[in-house]
Formats: sequence, C-alpha cells, structure tokens
Amino acid sequence: MIFCKQKDLSRYLGLSHNLDTAIHFLLETDLNTLQMGKNIVDGDVVYINRFDYDTVSEPITEGHLRYIDIHIVLEGEEIVAVADTSVLIEIERKEYEDYIGFSGQFQSMNTMRPGDVLICFPEDAHSPKRISRNTSCHVKKAVVKVMVDD
Repeated sequence: MIFCKQKDLSRYLGLSHNLDTAIHFLLETDLNTLQMGKNIVDGDVVYINRFDYDTVSEPITEGHLRYIDIHIVLEGEEIVAVADTSVLIEIERKEYEDYIGFSGQFQSMNTMRPGDVLICFPEDAHSPKRISRNTSCHVKKAVVKVMVDD
C-alpha cells in the first residue's frame, strides 16, 4: 500500500511499466474531465472507473488478483481501511471479475480527501466508501485499475 499526495506520484515511477503508464496519466490529466464509467488509458491494462456515491458505515472489503487499484477522491471525504490479505478471511471469490471478498480486522484506516492517493496492490485488501466524521458524505472518485506486470 502507498498513501501519498497526487502531486508526489512521480517518486513511485520505476516500480512497474504499467504503474508508470498510470502515474504519467494521473500527473498529466485533469481527472475532473473524465466521463462517468470506464475511461480507457491503455486497453484492459490501465483504465479508470469514474463514479460517485455516498459513504456508508458497513462497506465491503475487497481485493484483486490481477489489478492494482489507485484510489483518488476528487470531491468529498471517505475512509479506506486496508489490511494485508494474509490476516483476513476470504469469504467470496469471483476470478472472472478479479474480485475477492474478505472479512476481518484492518491494519490501517486512511482518510481520503481531494489530492490524496491510495495505491492498493494485490496483497492489500481494501474497504472504501467508509463514513468519515460519523456522517455520510457524497464522494466523487476515480479508481485506476492497473494490471500487474508479468
């Protein structure tokens, strides 16, 4: 897991080719101009899901086998809980959707505000959409899906 400011993403260049593609795009693009839904950067290798929602008190916990998630809040505030998958219990697996559901205790809680970036690797189960400050908040968000390099 990496938690940083969007302006500092360049320090993570060189970790992987596909992650570099995503980082360059994030540094050069105004994410507020993205269309709702799926935005293609590099086919199925790097793409961005743009969506809005209201935070909740009992969100799902998920992980992925083939993709790194880069969470970016454009407007609003949420908490994203994160834990290593090895300390959680797998409760559901949908390999065709690259989705694994988990339950268990989290190791960190990250308050996400505009300008913050949370990068979750396949070993990082994450629980986004959590309420912050004990109240629901409307969030505008982009999640970059980055295929793990072979």
